[in-house]
Amino acid sequence: RSGDIVARLDGAVVEHPATGGGPGFRLGPVTLEVRFGDRLAVVGANGSGKTTLLAALLGRAPLAEGTTWLGPGVVVGEISQGRDVFDEARTLLEGFQAASGITTLSESRSLLAKFGLGADHVGRVAGSLSPGERTRATLAVLQARGVNLLVLDEPTNHLDLPAIEQLEKAVAAFTGTLLLVTHDRRLLEGVGVTSTVEVAD
Repeated sequence: RSGDIVARLDGAVVEHPATGGGPGFRLGPVTLEVRFGDRLAVVGANGSGKTTLLAALLGRAPLAEGTTWLGPGVVVGEISQGRDVFDEARTLLEGFQAASGITTLSESRSLLAKFGLGADHVGRVAGSLSPGERTRATLAVLQARGVNLLVLDEPTNHLDLPAIEQLEKAVAAFTGTLLLVTHDRRLLEGVGVTSTVEVAD
């Protein structure tokens, strides 16, 4: 696990200059602290700055003002990274082992099985997996990597209802810290969000 304080923004401001005749963009100042085990939802209209807020919190967006801090021992994992971690020419099992670093066959199969990916899945070409199966496989990779801060930015985009239900179950079982950007009210309820930050225009 990470330390008690996972991430912090103090008076943080992110600015994007005007481009192509469009208006510039400014987010902040924002002061926010995320603690271990928090399940924080970031909500707001499209274009309001939700993804920018995540980037600032994770230290990926340059700040015009203020400070950002990511705690020691924090291991970040993102679904957006993961749906494409599997080489489509490989089987699910081969792709999982390459992405996770787990080389033991039994351990690999066991962890995939915890995410509902059993014997009938592991030998399939990874590119043949449904979006829901790919999402569950990605969560298995993130668990294998020891992720303790899970970042989900609109994770239900392009997923059908059964896949969304599978995602809800997998995320609900995650015991670390969760940062979630979504418009999906059902997902917010299904994963046990403990606090919400609304980004207003």
